[in-house]
Amino acid sequence: MKNTLLSVPARDGYPLEAMLSVPEGDFKKLVLYVNGSGPVTYHINRQLPDGKWFRYHDLFAEEFTRRGIAYCRYSTRGAKDGDTAPYFVDIDYDAYRTYLPHNSVGDVECLVDAVCAEYPDISVYLLGWSEGSVIAPRVVLNGRTKIDGLLLCGYCNENMRDTLVWQAQGNNELISSRRLFDYDRKGYISKADFEEDRYQVRQALFGERTFEQLDLDGDGKLTAEDFAPRMSNFLNGILSAIERGDDEWTKQNHALHLTTGWFREHFSLEPNKTLLPRLDLPIHIFSGEYDAMTPQFYAKDIEQRFAELGKTNLTVHYFENHDHELNVLRYFIKGELPDGIKCLLETAESL
Repeated sequence: MKNTLLSVPARDGYPLEAMLSVPEGDFKKLVLYVNGSGPVTYHINRQLPDGKWFRYHDLFAEEFTRRGIAYCRYSTRGAKDGDTAPYFVDIDYDAYRTYLPHNSVGDVECLVDAVCAEYPDISVYLLGWSEGSVIAPRVVLNGRTKIDGLLLCGYCNENMRDTLVWQAQGNNELISSRRLFDYDRKGYISKADFEEDRYQVRQALFGERTFEQLDLDGDGKLTAEDFAPRMSNFLNGILSAIERGDDEWTKQNHALHLTTGWFREHFSLEPNKTLLPRLDLPIHIFSGEYDAMTPQFYAKDIEQRFAELGKTNLTVHYFENHDHELNVLRYFIKGELPDGIKCLLETAESL
């Protein structure tokens, strides 16, 4: 594997930083990772609780090139490697404010064009994760650069505002908690589940609160309605901040610090549920059962829409007990490739 650092001018002149990994010998295929939301670099440095460091993109660079596929990833506008946990990124806020969906689409186009100028005969597949699953289809729809297929993980089917509201209405916390307590997959947490605490996580998640204290509506089940009140102030606060353009509020109250300009533009976009059916190239979606950010029913909905339209260019891959990241941390903790990541790699190889 050979790594090359690229500096590619965006359409507005911003110098995009990217890393291209190519396999030894000839290759005919490129996978370009389309970033999820927030400031990340072409490394994505992270640290495990035991102090072990890892670079997220090293996994994909090694696995794709081992399969004879080139792999490209890039830094968000304004993001540089930093030393501060948990994200280890420093932000140039003047540049970061230009990190907006329309620029993200154009940036991907420029990166694809730059690599294809060097390797004109390759096929190009976009690997869009989370926000990237919104950006990647728009690159195809623009038609300004040749894309041969889409690999979409953490698939976002709805408009970003609807997704944000859904998350904050208790659904994010419910799905995350169900993975640890809903042992028979019934869709809620019973008192028996809560008291069994099979994975010994109740104290860490809920402290000294009893089941009855958490079960706000007293129906004997922990559901999204029981988790929602704790997020209502945040939801009202962030929607208000977005409306008035208060970037300082989002910086202080949102872990990823996404700008209000980013939110407003995303809120104005057509959702994938109506955009994706207009595309005719091969599309593969990889969806985890316990995706608490972009829920699995998003993938099921778009699969049904394609079926109703008689379109056959979409394949959806479902994975039990997988999260938004397709359990990728298992690799960095245990050295084991989870089923979702294996399927992603094998699918790219087969295209």
